[in-house]
Amino acid sequence: MLRLLVQPNTFELFDHQETQNPYIDATVKISKKKVNSQYEKMKNSFKNVIEFRATDPQLSDIVFVASGGVCLPRIPRTIILPNMKYSHRKKELPYIKKFLEQAKMKMIEYPSNTIPFEGQAEIKWFHGGMIGICGYGWRSTKKTTTVLKGIMDRVYTENGLIPPFLVPFKLISQEFYHLDLALLDYDDKKCIVHREAFSLKSIKMLKELLGEENVSVIDTTDTFCLNAVVDGGNLIVHEVSAKDKKFLEDTTGLRVKEVDVSEFEKSGGSVRCMVLDVY
Repeated sequence: MLRLLVQPNTFELFDHQETQNPYIDATVKISKKKVNSQYEKMKNSFKNVIEFRATDPQLSDIVFVASGGVCLPRIPRTIILPNMKYSHRKKELPYIKKFLEQAKMKMIEYPSNTIPFEGQAEIKWFHGGMIGICGYGWRSTKKTTTVLKGIMDRVYTENGLIPPFLVPFKLISQEFYHLDLALLDYDDKKCIVHREAFSLKSIKMLKELLGEENVSVIDTTDTFCLNAVVDGGNLIVHEVSAKDKKFLEDTTGLRVKEVDVSEFEKSGGSVRCMVLDVY
């Protein structure tokens, strides 16, 4: 697996971003020095990285490249492109296509005239890619899963494969506006969910789907602790409390490797938001 990252040279906070998520305060100043330092340290935490550079200063959010598409498991080098909710993020698409072309990816268009879909940030794969958990409520909608199902049914059938089973789950708090803030998939069968992100009914349904023993629940005020990336035997995550670190290590069996991405979190994105998996 390769990790696609975009340098933060265009990263900034603007007034028009205020309504994107509850974390953004456009009056807060971003330290370019800290941004570059934090990004380099995070990048160096990964083993296999493809790095790109955006040139358009309007692309303030393109560093959060996890929204740039979702790779299809069992179909090598194939990715479904996004349909961003906000107009300023829609401007990223030509650049994302250019990056993916350089990475030799086959791209599948998502209908631009339909409801939003923001890529890897909104779907998690389990059981070898046979099950896809989809999050909705703040960017995508429940109908997004229907559109994705239509695309995947066609693509997988064309490749002689059984399409994945997609299941939508509603995110109940705007602090978890993407699934990758609400759910950490650390194993092909196992995950951790944030107690504040889902209803008790949804958590029960998820346990029924994946197995009671495969779904753990973390109850913490840290809304970024699950926005993490498994890389080998490490779980790369933002700086967490000692209690949450112990929970993550005990639950996953991985070594927690903390990185400071506090400047990026002023825009509502942490480690997982900044990394697109390419396989």
